[in-house]
Amino acid sequence: MPANNSVVSEYEVFKNGRNALAFFFYRHPTLDGNPEEGPFWFTIQENRIVAGTETNYAIFEDVSQTVLDTARQRGVIMLVEFENQQPVRCTPCYLSDNF
Repeated sequence: MPANNSVVSEYEVFKNGRNALAFFFYRHPTLDGNPEEGPFWFTIQENRIVAGTETNYAIFEDVSQTVLDTARQRGVIMLVEFENQQPVRCTPCYLSDNF
């Protein structure tokens, strides 16, 4: 199976006391084509999250059931991209059945 350029190979998930979720990862070029103003969405597909827009999105695989449940309950996740150890883009994504 060919590699999918949308898959984020390394990421960390942070959750605060109010169940806000943030996915931290290196700048992902597939998201560069998205407009700054959004809107941005995410879907849950088995054990993965697909986030971004219909044409430019990131795929987070092997997401724990706890994180998936929190994302579903909360209805929003934050994508935080880094470059040279500095945040370069912070994208709120809202739960959708499909996008």
